[in-house]
Amino acid sequence: MKFSRIYNVRSSEITPTYRLKEFYVGMYFQECFAEYMDSMKLAAYDVAKLGLTWLTSDVKIKYFAPMPFWREAVEMRVWVRGAGAVRLFIDFEAIYKKNIIAKGSSVQLIADLKNRHPQRITEIANKFEKEPECALGESPFQKIRIPAGEKTQTTQVVRFDDLDFNMHLNNVKYVPRALESIPLEYRHRHKLLSYQIKFMHETFFNNTVLSEAYRDGDQFFHRLSRVEDGVELCEMESDWIETNE
Repeated sequence: MKFSRIYNVRSSEITPTYRLKEFYVGMYFQECFAEYMDSMKLAAYDVAKLGLTWLTSDVKIKYFAPMPFWREAVEMRVWVRGAGAVRLFIDFEAIYKKNIIAKGSSVQLIADLKNRHPQRITEIANKFEKEPECALGESPFQKIRIPAGEKTQTTQVVRFDDLDFNMHLNNVKYVPRALESIPLEYRHRHKLLSYQIKFMHETFFNNTVLSEAYRDGDQFFHRLSRVEDGVELCEMESDWIETNE
């Protein structure tokens, strides 16, 4: 009931200490999920024939151990935990040298390819044998509340290379863009413990994305929005711990 794949850490994914950057676990998850859907004949190019597409609504990841070094192997395991009327709940874990180094939960949607309206997912959900194990507990997603007050911010333009098969900014690009607004001196002295992200709207080629970060101790609250019209793209929170690396 768990689908797994092995991924080797590439040089483009490492920190100055040659360890995998934590947020890349989310990218490995997305790749593993895509391969899982392909094995079920439900990949993006399969559902596109039906006028549908995959969208990600929510992701939460917690980290438990040091990340692997360059060229070392990470096993990703994903499984379908359950389904609602329009939501498919996918949980996952990352394993390095037989130890779980990260766990996560996500919410996946099937949407109309043209208008992006979520569709009922019952027929697709019935194709999967469910594994009820909850990676992060029964209710992994909490309301993200962006505080008022002092913030740091940066902007970036969406490049063509940032786009996915839907021709919008790939959802795995949202997390590093959110983290980009955390002051560099803080990131040098801390490592990521967890993050939760809520995706709200798409953005496209050549749009300018504003990344804002509000700090509360070792927790940051993030907002990405589109500069051109102020549309909010996502909300996110991240937790950090000081490191001696």
